[in-house]
Amino acid sequence: MNATLLMVQILNGLQFGVLLFLIAAGLTLVFGVMNFINLAHGVQYMVGAYLAVTFYALTANFLLTTVLALVAALAFGLLLELAVFRRLYDRDHLDQVIATFGIIPLSSITA
Repeated sequence: MNATLLMVQILNGLQFGVLLFLIAAGLTLVFGVMNFINLAHGVQYMVGAYLAVTFYALTANFLLTTVLALVAALAFGLLLELAVFRRLYDRDHLDQVIATFGIIPLSSITA
């Protein structure tokens, strides 16, 4: 192993470590401030991205796609808020984890 490869690997490891720290610090801050654990946030991002790709395939207009995807993702988020999240705010964190973890299979319905 030469010195250049070693330096590249050290910098890659440092970069990945900083990335993991930022993600962990951000999630800790969000969970600490909101006092709500949402493990389905990835599903919400993925549904928004899927809607954006679908709308772009239908319209071929980036600006219209952006507006439609934002509105549709907002509607999906509000639906989750009204149907699931609102009932969980006063419950235990384990109930929040289980309920939001149960939302994750929704991503396979949209695909």
